[in-house]
Amino acid sequence: MAGFLLRKAARMAITLWVIATVVFAATRLTGNPIDFLMPEGLDSASRAEMIAYWGLDRPVWDQYVAYWGALLRGDFGLGFMERRPVSTIFAERLGQSATLLGTTLLVTIGVGVPLGVLTAMWRGRALGSAVLLVAFLGYAIPNFVFAILLLLVFSFLLNWLPSAGSATPLHYIMPTLALSAYFVAALVRYTRNAMLDVLGQDYMRTAWAKGLAPHVVMLKHGLRNALIPVITVIGLQMTTLVSGAVVIETVFSWNGVGDLLVGATLRRDYPVLQFGVLVVAFAVVMVNTLVDLAYAAVDPRVRLA
Repeated sequence: MAGFLLRKAARMAITLWVIATVVFAATRLTGNPIDFLMPEGLDSASRAEMIAYWGLDRPVWDQYVAYWGALLRGDFGLGFMERRPVSTIFAERLGQSATLLGTTLLVTIGVGVPLGVLTAMWRGRALGSAVLLVAFLGYAIPNFVFAILLLLVFSFLLNWLPSAGSATPLHYIMPTLALSAYFVAALVRYTRNAMLDVLGQDYMRTAWAKGLAPHVVMLKHGLRNALIPVITVIGLQMTTLVSGAVVIETVFSWNGVGDLLVGATLRRDYPVLQFGVLVVAFAVVMVNTLVDLAYAAVDPRVRLA
């Protein structure tokens, strides 16, 4: 286990170094942020003074060394727009995004896995086919299109739900539905396929022959052996979930990290954008590590390997 964790830590460090370097280079290639931050008609002397103030007149290599030195010290810089520490700006937004992602993940697993098991049990029946049809529709419709449809129906036509913000539990309904629809549909399909592979195994026929209760056969013997591909899919979905949240937060004016990153990208706010990408990358790497550990918890054969 110690060797496994050390290898994982080394891979995480290399991955984060590559991502941080790519983000640093990419932000510098998009243009000078002073041209976007300062008002039009700024004289050349004031422009040069602002560029020097932010250290943007230094050679790129010097900026890169200073960038990594600050990261290693835990100094993530000041946002160009708000002139406040980047960590403080993100701390104010992180809770909103975390609650939205957590709610979406609970809905995805709580709806997708049971429906996948049921459609495997209902294979060949009209009800199972109907669930699969809805799943295919959810898989095919982009989340931002579904979000706009929800806004048109439930906010503008029916006036049942608020269209923007995150102040009350009602504000969570449409963003969660828009963000989870695609992932629920995908999880239903993968869980169904994994369960169908398991149902034909000899140990499942033995469990049925013993006269065990159907829920014991399906959950203890069936679902647990089908969880390896399901966990893999959930881990892969987390990456897409984080990126999809950026779009959904923008559509619903959700005061979260996604909305912050979109604004930082448009304004060329280097410190905010760099820190945001690193936070997202670290979250994705940690999820992949937790998925690997979950394999061992679900299937003892993984621990033996």
